[in-house]
Amino acid sequence: MNLQQVSAYNRDQWNSFLAILKGCETLPSDRIEELRGTFQSYLQFRRELDAFQTQYFEPICRPDCFETKLSACCGFESIFTFFADQVITFLLSTPEEMRSIFEILQQPNKTGRCVYLGEEGCRWRVRPISCAMFLCDQAKKRVFETFPESEVQWKEFQRREKEYTWPTQPVLFDDVEKYFLKLKVDSPHMYFHKSPGLLRLKTKSGLCD
Repeated sequence: MNLQQVSAYNRDQWNSFLAILKGCETLPSDRIEELRGTFQSYLQFRRELDAFQTQYFEPICRPDCFETKLSACCGFESIFTFFADQVITFLLSTPEEMRSIFEILQQPNKTGRCVYLGEEGCRWRVRPISCAMFLCDQAKKRVFETFPESEVQWKEFQRREKEYTWPTQPVLFDDVEKYFLKLKVDSPHMYFHKSPGLLRLKTKSGLCD
């Protein structure tokens, strides 16, 4: 495969998923299951978030954005992904689902939209958290005015997200990076160990390695 034919974004995504694959190949099956087990609280959060969005936002967003192919949510090729996002979807996907992801990343993206957006929606088993937490201002205004209780719930989801992604305390996304760093896996998406902003937060909270 000639990755020079695709965008730098696709190459970085492909190489990161490949690094995860190689790292996981060094682990026995029981260690893989242990690692999956550490995701359970986060996955419950994501199920509740999905149910909230299905109840309040899908009736607006699906006809207005997805079906018209005008989606601002998926209107950018370079969506933001954490390394832990990639690990979680890799370990929860079927081989066929991951094969689809590897294949699409090898193709030049001429759509002007997210490379992962398929006919049925996102190709990821568990969408990146930045995508899951994105709601456009117009949709929020319509929903919150009609269902005031939904705004309170949304703010609670924003608070809960930080329990997994905001490293002022030990959080899952940082722990996943540490786990794979010990396996000698590296990725440009390891922002909890490479992003100056997140490293400052960790240092201030006494969490830097």
